[in-house]
Amino acid sequence: VPGARIAVKGGGAYDLWLARHLRHAEIVRAATLDASFELFVDQGLDALAGLRPKLLDDSAKGDYELLDEPFMRVQQALGCLRVGEGDAPAAALAYLREFAEDAVASGFVEALIQKHGVTGRLSVAQPS
Repeated sequence: VPGARIAVKGGGAYDLWLARHLRHAEIVRAATLDASFELFVDQGLDALAGLRPKLLDDSAKGDYELLDEPFMRVQQALGCLRVGEGDAPAAALAYLREFAEDAVASGFVEALIQKHGVTGRLSVAQPS
């Protein structure tokens, strides 16, 4: 709505998404995730956009409410520089694909999520 102000960490995926999709609200950018929360509180902004695990932690610091449904999803990816000729790029891509699928299938990614206590709606992609 016009006049609404939303705090974000500048340059984050949610900042870029909001910049492309908002028509009336103002995005107020901060340098870090912690600074975006401080901006939200100190300036009495209308909303704070960020990653759910951090927002869950921040919401425990006051009387704040999180929306149930995410307004976007952040999908992570692997990639590599295209180097060399012949089969080198294809081999590098095959290696990355195999590494990622093994990390998921073996439970390694899920174990890291548990080990680091990541909370919120976080899901591990299924192997392709």
